Amino acid sequence: MELETFIKNFEEAVEDVEVGSLSGDSVYRSLEHWDSLAVLTVIAMVDAEYDLRLKARELKQMQTLSELHALLESKQSI
Repeated sequence: MELETFIKNFEEAVEDVEVGSLSGDSVYRSLEHWDSLAVLTVIAMVDAEYDLRLKARELKQMQTLSELHALLESKQSI
């Protein structure tokens, strides 16, 4: 899974985030529209796009999109 593709999918999933506005260093939890709906939407996107199970507590443990991407990469290799 490419980091750039993951970021694009993330941007498209979260409401009011402009595509191309985030990077791997972006702290997604500090986004203006980061709320419980965004959490559920990202969990659903990860399930649909990557066939991986992501838990809300795992999202809370990560800070940046790069960290979240690395977590998903580790889940793919299991």
